[in-house]
Amino acid sequence: MAGIEERFAALAHTVSIPHPWRLSDYVERVAAHRGRPITLHPVDAGLLAGDGCGTGSGLWIARRDADLIVYGADTTQWHAEHIVVHELGHMLLGHGAEPEPSAPAVPEQTLAAVAELLPSISLESIAQVLGRTDYGTARERDAESFADLVMLRALRPPRRNSLLHKTFFRDGRS
Repeated sequence: MAGIEERFAALAHTVSIPHPWRLSDYVERVAAHRGRPITLHPVDAGLLAGDGCGTGSGLWIARRDADLIVYGADTTQWHAEHIVVHELGHMLLGHGAEPEPSAPAVPEQTLAAVAELLPSISLESIAQVLGRTDYGTARERDAESFADLVMLRALRPPRRNSLLHKTFFRDGRS
């Protein structure tokens, strides 16, 4: 299996990273690539504490015809974007949501808040997604690396296709 660098390079060609960087443009590109809409919902980070992906600051909910990313709103813009890109990484890297055999109980307050935000999703589905505490160490590491690589590339100036650049800067940047 290819390493994350090779997978990232392939995905960066398939779903280009916008220059200048705009998260909304990248989300639209990922949605177009996946053939389904993606919506972002900032929420009080306390609702995500201990649930969902990694540290509990973001959560990808794959619905039948659309994807939803819920993330903590009380952080810096850069961190919020990193959280969203991390969740997009799960999507693009093919990380599906397998049910966890012994998912812990989700606090009623969290269930109620998410159900209010997403009235068209059953409480059982919400509980299953939020009860997920481990998406696998390798998957989390890959999604985090993916987010780091996207954000670094987004901040880097686009590559020039000049002869000078090709001759003196053979670092594989695109």
